[in-house]
Amino acid sequence: AGSEVLDFLRRSVDDLGQTIVMVTHDPVAASYADRIVFLADGHIVDEMRDPTADRVLDRMRNFDSASRGWGRTS
Repeated sequence: AGSEVLDFLRRSVDDLGQTIVMVTHDPVAASYADRIVFLADGHIVDEMRDPTADRVLDRMRNFDSASRGWGRTS
């Protein structure tokens, strides 16, 4: 059912000229977008055009690795 909804949203953009704003942590769902804006702590930290699920997942992993050191005092 999820892929049917994502297909419907994609067709709404392509066929009807609609704008869709979707918030997700799912790289597969994000890959349906034309453009992804990555947020961290409420700030835009990166963006990606023409994403694939693999590229989104790699970028998310990079953010996760970088954030592990944030806020540590040792």
